[in-house]
Amino acid sequence: MLDRTRLLSALAPHRWVLEPAVAVVLFVAWLFSGLPTALSALALLFYCAAVALSRVLPGVALGIVWTALLLELTEPDPLPGAFRIIGAVAIFATVFGIAAHGGRVLRWFAFASACLIGPAMAYLFTVKGELKFLQFGPVIGGYYASQGVGLLLMSLLMIVAFLIGWLLGYLVARQRAFASAAGSPSAGDGQRGSVLVWLASSGGAVVAEGDPDRPRLVQRLSRGQLTFDMAGAAAFVVFCLFIDSADLFGSSRDGSRSGTIVLAVFTVAVALRRMSPAVALAFAWLAAVIQMTTGNSILASDLGVLLVLYATAAYGDRVVRWVGLVSAGLGALVAALYLSVTSALSQGYFDLLSTSLTSIALQFAFLFVVSATVLGLSWVLGLLMRTWREARFSRYAQTVAELDRNRAEEVVVVEQERTRIARDMHDVVAHSLAVVIAQADGARYARHTDPGAVDEALTTIAATARSALGDVRVLLAELRQSQPEGPQPSLDDVPQTIEHIRAAGLPVAFERLGRVDGLGSAQQIAGFRIVQEALTNALRHGDTSQPATVVLAAVAADAGGPGIVITVRNTMKHLPADELSTGTVPRIGHGLPGMRERASLAGGTLSAGPVDGVFVVSAFLPAGGAA
Repeated sequence: MLDRTRLLSALAPHRWVLEPAVAVVLFVAWLFSGLPTALSALALLFYCAAVALSRVLPGVALGIVWTALLLELTEPDPLPGAFRIIGAVAIFATVFGIAAHGGRVLRWFAFASACLIGPAMAYLFTVKGELKFLQFGPVIGGYYASQGVGLLLMSLLMIVAFLIGWLLGYLVARQRAFASAAGSPSAGDGQRGSVLVWLASSGGAVVAEGDPDRPRLVQRLSRGQLTFDMAGAAAFVVFCLFIDSADLFGSSRDGSRSGTIVLAVFTVAVALRRMSPAVALAFAWLAAVIQMTTGNSILASDLGVLLVLYATAAYGDRVVRWVGLVSAGLGALVAALYLSVTSALSQGYFDLLSTSLTSIALQFAFLFVVSATVLGLSWVLGLLMRTWREARFSRYAQTVAELDRNRAEEVVVVEQERTRIARDMHDVVAHSLAVVIAQADGARYARHTDPGAVDEALTTIAATARSALGDVRVLLAELRQSQPEGPQPSLDDVPQTIEHIRAAGLPVAFERLGRVDGLGSAQQIAGFRIVQEALTNALRHGDTSQPATVVLAAVAADAGGPGIVITVRNTMKHLPADELSTGTVPRIGHGLPGMRERASLAGGTLSAGPVDGVFVVSAFLPAGGAA
């Protein structure tokens, strides 16, 4: 199967051939329609030249179009309808090319030209062409009133047709500019762009998917969406054939043919309504123009207008959405005018124009209000669907963001827990090793004078190491699962830690004043670790010949509590004279920041420092909900 991307890449350098190819097709169609007079032939050649140059020389193409139009206006003989249609198609293609490839100023010149060329083409179709209106009513300036109304309606239809071509070109230029600003690669880089945009502009513009109002002439649909749209278009055809069977198969041959063409064009618009709302809107206007210029009444296929207006609001970007709203208002005006004229014509009102103006005006106002309501309601329903879809996407994005936030919070909590466990691990290992080192040194010095002390020291070392191993296992269990397997240390374990310190060679006096029943687990663990770290520092860096003191004092509510105050004092080592002269304080260890953080996390405070040769650690931990 041929790869579309590779095919587009191969054709990319030859995109300029597109407009000349369209010009050749129009020229061949003119040849098959029969050669008119020499002056009109020259006008047709100018039309084809304007189409061929609309990409490479858009300014020259606009001037050639006006030249060809002036040649047509100076032609004295009436021309066949086929020639007029070829000229109108050439103007549509030229306006599209200028809007797609011209500069900003030239693009708006093309817009103004479309508005002026429309009435001129309507004049060529009606007054100087084969499309004639019935002549009745009062004569004004040599023309019947019916001819003036018909010319006005035809001018409005031609202006709309040319402006649709300009709008499509403008959307192509807008998407190309957006793709260039975003630095999107071309189709040759393996990116898939819409064929329409590639043919008309940039070789496959790729746009960001996150912006709902991004310029997009053609949207990518999934296979399911494309199948649904095609099936919907087929159902639309069946429904219209069933409703309009009498009009399509029971009327005249010309009416049946024009009604079938209108149905076919509306079917294409319905099929493309979601893939390309702008192109679908262009086809809908084309079908409406064909329907009104061929004199058809209201058909079931006109429901396609409602579907297309719904799609412009529901699926189009910002420009297409507001163009759909303008089309709803303009379509209501054109439909009301057309229905009023045809109704008056069928009832012979123009024969009594002076007495029927009021009824025709009231009928026009009523039809305009009804048409504007129906068309506007379809557009509003599409806008509501778009709002609902964007709100649903917003809720989904919010849910995803909340899930990401929860995951991030979980990661932070896990990391904080790991940090806490690592701190506990440090405290356990540091305390146990300090006791083991002190016992080992004492046993080594006392083995000659007191052999019994060696056995006691080894017993203490074994007990301390065994206890530390148990604590490490508990901490490792916390790393593996959310809940630890063993009990956490508490203030009730402080006496056991004090016994270990005493056995290591530091006398400790312990005193407990009062009892705090509402102390939480976080405060219990923090208090135990603070006492353990303070005594370990005293054993390492303090004067072990002087006793240390540990006081756990309950604090009442009226004294700033409830809570507990932990006070650990130990005598500092004698400082050399040089250190005293510099005012330096001996290094106490690495546990002080950890103790302060533990007290802070438990909702309390901690202070530590030397006071008159004594190092004092004082911490306050609140009880219960005070944290």
